[in-house]
Amino acid sequence: MCSLQRIQSLAKQHATAITLNQLMRPFSGKHSLIRQGKWLQKELPIHFARSIDEFHQLPFGTTQNANIKQILDIYMETFETISSFPDIRMERDATNFCTLLHSQLEQHRNVARFLAVCCQELRIMYPNIQLDSFLDGLFTARLSTRILSENYILMHSSPREGFTGVVQHDLSPVQVIQESSDQIVRLTQSIYGVAPEVEFRGSLGCTVDYIPFHVHFMAQELIKNAVRATTERHLPLRNAALASSWWPSCQVEASPTQLPKVVIEIQEGDIHLTIKISDQGGGMSEAVQKKAWQYGWSTAGQDWDDENCDVRKELAGFGFGLRLTRLHARLLGGDVIMQTRPGHGTDMYILLNHLSDKGGQLVHPIH
Repeated sequence: MCSLQRIQSLAKQHATAITLNQLMRPFSGKHSLIRQGKWLQKELPIHFARSIDEFHQLPFGTTQNANIKQILDIYMETFETISSFPDIRMERDATNFCTLLHSQLEQHRNVARFLAVCCQELRIMYPNIQLDSFLDGLFTARLSTRILSENYILMHSSPREGFTGVVQHDLSPVQVIQESSDQIVRLTQSIYGVAPEVEFRGSLGCTVDYIPFHVHFMAQELIKNAVRATTERHLPLRNAALASSWWPSCQVEASPTQLPKVVIEIQEGDIHLTIKISDQGGGMSEAVQKKAWQYGWSTAGQDWDDENCDVRKELAGFGFGLRLTRLHARLLGGDVIMQTRPGHGTDMYILLNHLSDKGGQLVHPIH
């Protein structure tokens, strides 16, 4: 069967869901290594076939976009490489499969950035194109395959103390979030000359079994929004100075004490661990709230054409952060909720499920 026919056939199949409890069960012995490798060798091509098929469902002509073609080439190569790998029969085969998965993960490292550029280009070419559902499916598949692949690699090739695969036991949310907030404050100061303080409150000693990267990503995206909104709203002489603050020659005479704090509160419940990020960045109107959840929407960067544009985009991103943050949370049974007060500020809530609870949460297949 040729690749296209096989892709179309596999794209119709259902990928198997797996709970995080199952993902966290330690593997032991070569037979487990072989069994799990066989399962991944069967499941992963279904995920990639569905993603490739989704690309081909886009409006006619879109696949001629250079960035989409580049992404499709990466997905096709991964599909072919995994599909053509010999049957896993011995421990050596499983070890080689781990090596193959690691190399393929590296190939996909920049796919998210390519997709952000694609989104911008396609909306210029096709102003009425609807991409949110397509991107949700693609990013869900991307996260699921990465979790499954990295979990297999780490369990068998690079086990770490305090971890089961990708999941860290007794992870301290405060420690992960503090690292992110410190980096964001430093970046903000390099751009604007000033940044708000970040204050932590609540159950700061609580821990949770969770995937560290997910906590880092979600906190980072929401703290970026909170810190940037607070800084831009409260810079002295905002209406005049905000525009001139784009240039490093402009000396801003503000200090952190003149800016309201960004407050991060952590509370542990029976089902969820809640991370609340509060700012006084002006909030959003109801109309803006709806747009804020769309891929590619951002209030930033429209007039950034000076030499420091790239560093500002590092803070503001490509408009994918809010939607992707919610997708990361929902993938593992949690959620992200917005409460905003127009003219004042915004409270963002990240709900993390306790992954070690009975039943666990699903690493969702592609729908």
